[in-house]
Amino acid sequence: MIVNALIAACLLSAAIGGWLYWRARIPGRVMESDGPLARPARVLRSARYGVGGKPDLLIVERGRVAPMELKPTRESGEPWLRDVVQLAAYCLLVEETYEHPAGYGFLGYANRTFRIDFTDSMRATLLKTLADLRADFDAADVARDHDDRRRCARCPLRVRCGQSLA
Repeated sequence: MIVNALIAACLLSAAIGGWLYWRARIPGRVMESDGPLARPARVLRSARYGVGGKPDLLIVERGRVAPMELKPTRESGEPWLRDVVQLAAYCLLVEETYEHPAGYGFLGYANRTFRIDFTDSMRATLLKTLADLRADFDAADVARDHDDRRRCARCPLRVRCGQSLA
């Protein structure tokens, strides 16, 4: 019984410590959260672009809404392209959903937070990526672009993939 209570206390302490760490690095008021920081986040959808998603956080900064995606185990001096494209999708969804979108979003890595502007160039990259993904879904065979067994194990298409590592 005491061991269970100690384990529960340690887990609670770690969760609170993690929450305090991230809360200190969030650049605005959290409006919605995919965790314990605010009211539960909802899935944002765009009928125009045929996409949907749920950012980890929606932040209000100077009256404008911005998405924030947390990658708590990732450390890097520069944001990864795939994370930037994911954040761009959330910026697009915020733009389609809210009257006052910020025009930027945040990537929170373990070692730093990046502010990423949602530029015309980023929008074009996102829309090209979405078109490429749609084409891949209709293709008979798509080449795997990584050697990561964990990514394959989580991929919803692995049952159709002849190149799965999982």
